[in-house]
Amino acid sequence: MSKARIILHVDMNCYFVSCEIANKKEYQNKPVAVAPRGTSRKGIILTASYAARKYGVNSAMRVSEALEKCPHLILLDPHYELYEAFSRKFIEYFFKITPLVEVASIDEAFLDVTDVCPPDKVIELAHQIQGYIYNVLKLPCSIGIGPNKFLAKMGSDYKKPMGITVFRKREIKEMLWPLPVQDMIGVGKKTLKNLQFLKIKTIGDLANYPDHSILEAILGKNTTAYLLDHAYGNGDTVVDVNRSSEFSSMSNSQTFEMDLFEPRIILDNLKILTNTVAHRLVEHKYNCQTVSIQIRYNDFRTIVRSKTLINPTNDNLEIFAVVKDLFEDFYDERIPVRLLGVGTSKLSETRQDVKQMSIFDDLSKEEKELNINNLLNKINSSFGDGSIRIGVNNNKNQDKLNKDYKKEKIAILD
Repeated sequence: MSKARIILHVDMNCYFVSCEIANKKEYQNKPVAVAPRGTSRKGIILTASYAARKYGVNSAMRVSEALEKCPHLILLDPHYELYEAFSRKFIEYFFKITPLVEVASIDEAFLDVTDVCPPDKVIELAHQIQGYIYNVLKLPCSIGIGPNKFLAKMGSDYKKPMGITVFRKREIKEMLWPLPVQDMIGVGKKTLKNLQFLKIKTIGDLANYPDHSILEAILGKNTTAYLLDHAYGNGDTVVDVNRSSEFSSMSNSQTFEMDLFEPRIILDNLKILTNTVAHRLVEHKYNCQTVSIQIRYNDFRTIVRSKTLINPTNDNLEIFAVVKDLFEDFYDERIPVRLLGVGTSKLSETRQDVKQMSIFDDLSKEEKELNINNLLNKINSSFGDGSIRIGVNNNKNQDKLNKDYKKEKIAILD
């Protein structure tokens, strides 16, 4: 029997603004917010101090609205070099505790402390980590502790700022199930609407939903399996030391010279990236079980979201279906996009995987898609990677569309 893991998720509180306060003590206990373009009323608040939040100022809020709520709000331009410098410092500290550190983003990381800390000392270790970061770096953080990454991350979100929360599998019914379903990691805006349609209000409602076939019809098989697995307190136990804030395993990303505004064009580019990654998987005879997307906005805010499939695949259509779902769930249409990425992980050799077919699957469709993909792979192998792709409309007027969309967006904001 494998040893139960002890995983910590350390999440910085109000990270950008906390770095600004740590760098300049005069901002301490004052309503401060970080927003691109400083005092421009059309900007978006990236993060706000807890003093500002008392006035109702929150991240993703328009600057104009924030100033109405708090006229004496101190607005600061983002200083990404400062945030990266602080991030390097606390990540270096984490590696002094354990070699098993997964950097999830600039302001959060998973630590597997199973082999360096006995279970009865883990809360003491969490206090030590929190104290060091606050006393030495002057940054507040919350820490979640759990047997897997999902429960650890739920724990760090449970109490902010400066919280330490343990989520144990045996306490799922008491601690996890009463929480609003929108608080569950992986529930985005599209999924939340579908859950609300089904009258699912709490994580417990989801875990105990009587008819899984209805969930699958509304949410899809992969999303249903993913959410139910988490609702029961299960999750990935592997802390990936090779992962930085970028994708590990097989992935592809693109930075754009001009910001992307139009969702349709963004999806077209995600399709291109998906096809490229899928072709590499086929070429190297690998399937993937986890699909991820990365979106970096023009304010340098970056999100990475992933979903694990029921069956491993290297089919570009199946992978893109997940990419599209993730995009629709987590894309913030108010902010232009600078970079896109598609990643795949949990790779396995193709010959080891057997797809589970349902009686509802269209076998003729499966066979047709397989034949099409085999043909495309032969063409790309002969004439070069990316010679031909599925489902991408090459739009010569992309720049014009983006400019027109930007003008329309500005007109609406005005």
